[in-house]
Amino acid sequence: MDEKSEKLDYADVVQLSLSRMQLQVTAANAKTAVTQSENAQLAYDNLILKLSLKYKLSDGDQIDPADGTIKRKEEQKEESK
Repeated sequence: MDEKSEKLDYADVVQLSLSRMQLQVTAANAKTAVTQSENAQLAYDNLILKLSLKYKLSDGDQIDPADGTIKRKEEQKEESK
């Protein structure tokens, strides 16, 4: 079987190469964004843990991030009565 091969025009080769590079850069940026998001979540979780230890919070206690108030589990039960 005789195969014929054609060559792409130089401009098309350059465009193909550029497109491949853009794809690789976009994939790398996506990986970076995922890592940054994971780091931000870990920092948030770490802060919640530190605040929980500092203010002796227990399960069910809530911190209002808007004004920094703490609602204790017992206070929440009383409010619902």
